[in-house]
Amino acid sequence: MLAAGLMLQGRHIGWAFALTGTTIALSAMSVFLALYPRVMISSLNPAWDLTVYNASSNHYSLTVMSIVAISALPFVLAYQAWTYWVFRKRVSLTETFHY
Repeated sequence: MLAAGLMLQGRHIGWAFALTGTTIALSAMSVFLALYPRVMISSLNPAWDLTVYNASSNHYSLTVMSIVAISALPFVLAYQAWTYWVFRKRVSLTETFHY
């Protein structure tokens, strides 16, 4: 994060953005690695902690979710491509904005 601040002072906006994103990703990873194998810690009793093993779904549920996700993904990607195609020329850097 300190390096991102230095990059901002030096007007290196791209590097500052990349370093800030890296800091956020590493912070989130460190929290999850520190908690592993627990997903949620119980404040009442340590035996009631939610772990990776007792929070996971059974094989059938995971299979159904995978099939639905794989079936829906082409439609989502097609919709994203269509909206990009429709709005590609509507916003430009040379256009004057009126509020």
